Amino acid sequence: MHIRKFRNKLVIGAASLLAMMTAGCSMVTDAPEACPAQLRVRFVYDYNIKFADAFAHEVKSVCVWAFDSDGRLVWSDNVSGPQLSTGDFYIDTPLTEGKYDFVSWCGLEGNSDFSLATYTPSSKEELEVKLNTLAENGENVSKSHIPGLYHGYVSNVEYKVDPFAPSFKTVTIPLMKDTKDIRVMLQHLDGSEIDNKDFSCTITTYDANLAWNNALLPSPVVTYSPWNIRYGQTAAPGVRTMTTVSSLLFDMSTSRLSTERDATLTIHRNWDDRDIIRINLIDYLLLVKGHYGDMSDQEYLDRQDDYSMVFFIDQNSNWYAAGGIFINNWAVVPPQHNEM
Repeated sequence: MHIRKFRNKLVIGAASLLAMMTAGCSMVTDAPEACPAQLRVRFVYDYNIKFADAFAHEVKSVCVWAFDSDGRLVWSDNVSGPQLSTGDFYIDTPLTEGKYDFVSWCGLEGNSDFSLATYTPSSKEELEVKLNTLAENGENVSKSHIPGLYHGYVSNVEYKVDPFAPSFKTVTIPLMKDTKDIRVMLQHLDGSEIDNKDFSCTITTYDANLAWNNALLPSPVVTYSPWNIRYGQTAAPGVRTMTTVSSLLFDMSTSRLSTERDATLTIHRNWDDRDIIRINLIDYLLLVKGHYGDMSDQEYLDRQDDYSMVFFIDQNSNWYAAGGIFINNWAVVPPQHNEM
């Protein structure tokens, strides 16, 4: 009988202790003790054409800044290295209760093609990024394989701390990739060789300066030149025999493309100083947008970071527009309003 009463008292005592522990952290001991609280940030890069998170695979460095409700910088951090590729990367912040805006630029570490205005801004508006260019023949030229640059922004994040319960909150910062890889191929249909010096390729636009919110700022004209040029020959099936097709491939990189800024793709025939192709690049890239789902023109340009374009050259080394164009492996008919 006494043993049964003793067991009942143990059960009641354990239940009371559990209730005290779950009711509030400060009730566990006589001395007040704050409940654990933590605000952390994580990153996701699924704003791409595959709609899949590629952060761990692509992003090599992150910089993040937090601003309070008065717009003042209250915390910042930067991280790079293999820990970003683990799949569960996050940053613990020392931020206390409040409302915050977060701005992030990722990919700046070891990236000599972009410069951040300041790493210690007094306001988020100071977090501008500039494309570094070369001055050649009076032009601003970029001819690098530009590493990936990513932008993220989250506003009005409210963090509240409960003094009677643990307060953990994770802020997810979605990233957008600004840099683009563009490959332009010329194919000589008659099989004759194309010398590397026969043609040149450039893209001109106004996208050198990016604001804290990733908007394009006023910018000088930038001329993008290939960072690599490759010549090759491939065998293409003809009606009765295999036909050798010669090709010249230009590898280029650009900053963010926008529907609000004209971008011109030019193929120049060097020996007689003539442009054989001169088109609005944005209009042509958007010709295949419908194959990638229902989205706005700008969303497609921002999600797609890898473009390929194939133009056919006839026996006179002119653009054979009647042969169509392949854009990202989709065959399209050139618009009737093309400039050439």
